[in-house]
Amino acid sequence: MGEIITYGKGYSLNSGIKVFIQSAIQTGNKVTIIGSQLGDDVLKYAEDNNVTIYNSDILSKNYNVNDNISPYTLKVIYFYLYCKHVSKEEDVYLCDFTDVYFQKNVFELIQNNKTYITSENKKINTCDTNTTWINICYNPDILNLLGKHEILNGGSILGKRDACLYLLDEMCKDMSSIITRIGNYQNIDQASMNKVVYFDQHNYNILKAGEILNCAHSGNAVTENVNDIYFINNIASHVIHQYDVIKSLEKELYEKYD
Repeated sequence: MGEIITYGKGYSLNSGIKVFIQSAIQTGNKVTIIGSQLGDDVLKYAEDNNVTIYNSDILSKNYNVNDNISPYTLKVIYFYLYCKHVSKEEDVYLCDFTDVYFQKNVFELIQNNKTYITSENKKINTCDTNTTWINICYNPDILNLLGKHEILNGGSILGKRDACLYLLDEMCKDMSSIITRIGNYQNIDQASMNKVVYFDQHNYNILKAGEILNCAHSGNAVTENVNDIYFINNIASHVIHQYDVIKSLEKELYEKYD
C-alpha cells in the first residue's frame, strides 16, 4: 500500500473533490488530504469515505511556516514536512486535488528508487505561461537553458518517500531563494520543479508516455471509454490530471461521482 497525498485550502465540497476522493480510495491505497480552512462538507465527505484530513496548521505551528504565502508554494512545503515527519508509508504520490482522476493503482509505476516526475509533452519554449513563470522566477539565461526541455508538471510527484523528500527539499531551498529575490509570487512551484530536476536529471525518472497524463495541452483529445477505463488519444493512463480541460470527460466524471 502507498499513500496518496494532496493539499487543499479553503475549499467547499465540489464535484472535483468527489472525483478525487472516490477514484483514489478505489485504488486501495491510503488517502490523505493536508487541509486548511476546508468546509465542513469536505470534512464530512472525507470522513464518510475513510479519507484522512491532516490539518496543515499543525505543520505551520510546529515548523514555523508562514501560511500567508502562495498556496502553490505552501503545497510543496507541506508535502515536504508531512512526508518527513508524519507519513510512515514507503511509497507516496503527491498530487493536485480538484482535477485528478485515478484509473489504476499509481504505485504500480514505481520500478526504482528515483523520484518520478511527469511531462506535459510540450516544450517549455512553446508555452507562454511556463516561459513567463521561469523568466520571472529566474532570468532569460535559465529560460534559455530550460526552454528546449519538455514541461514538467508541478502537481504530480511519485516514488519512494525518501526519494521524494530529496526533490521536495531541493525545491523548498530553491523556492526560498526565489521568494528572497522576487517576493511572494503566486506560481513558483512549477518553475522550481523544472529548474531543480533538469539541473540534476540523473536523480529523476521523467514519465513521458502518458502513464500519468497531464491534459493541460490536450483540449482536442479523443476520449474513449472501454470497460470503465478511459483512453485519451489511445492511452489508458494510471492517473488523468487536468481532465477538466477535456470538457466531455469532465462532464462524464462529475456525473459518475455526484
